[in-house]
Amino acid sequence: MSGKYRVLIFDNNLSSYDKLRKMSVWQEKGFEITGKTANISEALDRCKSSQAELLIAFSRSSLPSTEAVISAVSEVSPSTVCIAAGSVNDSENMRRSFIVGAIDYISEPVSELRLSEALDIATDRLTKSLSTGDYRLTVDEFVHKLDISDTRFAQRLTSFLLESKDIIATTEYAADWFGFNKDYFGRLFKSKVGMTFGIFYKNFRIRYASRLLSSGRYRVYEVSELLGFSSVDYFSNVFKKITGKTPSQVKSL
Repeated sequence: MSGKYRVLIFDNNLSSYDKLRKMSVWQEKGFEITGKTANISEALDRCKSSQAELLIAFSRSSLPSTEAVISAVSEVSPSTVCIAAGSVNDSENMRRSFIVGAIDYISEPVSELRLSEALDIATDRLTKSLSTGDYRLTVDEFVHKLDISDTRFAQRLTSFLLESKDIIATTEYAADWFGFNKDYFGRLFKSKVGMTFGIFYKNFRIRYASRLLSSGRYRVYEVSELLGFSSVDYFSNVFKKITGKTPSQVKSL
């Protein structure tokens, strides 16, 4: 990942925070600590406004339980990934944190090795979560801009794209999904959308690629791999042919 994921620490222990902040693993794994808070309302506001992709909640007697913090964050900002931290012997806190959505539990004192393992898990979850959100936005915007007069067809097309996120859809696959033979589907699609399915789908994928690149979170080769292109060169050629810009130019905007 080329962009940095922002981290919010929920804690009121300055000594623990300072030690955590100085660890080199954040930079190595593509994260940066943007601050800390011991106020649950502030934590929720920062997560809701996308100021923190990762929250690490520490268990302290003077703080709300990690269970309460993670549960509240998960409700208002489902895309925020949460890690719980606390005593190695606090198995009940660990259990309750996992139940409400924590992806990992780090025991204190926190070691760089253990933190590194937790950040690897967080990276995997964040990549899937954020790319899914980007995909949904792209589907909604792309289908809406087509201004298809047949509302039911537009809705089915939206459903098709959402269900086909993790595959490369061919005309044959799309025809089968819609319940038609390939030839009839091809004519029907062009009459409804004004272009062939192949052209439509290629333009849609490049629109999705543009969103991923402009987010600053992905390198060009990562987007190429994510969309299933056979090579970065082929992806770049298709991208430039459709947008008039190279992927690197869009990424740097």
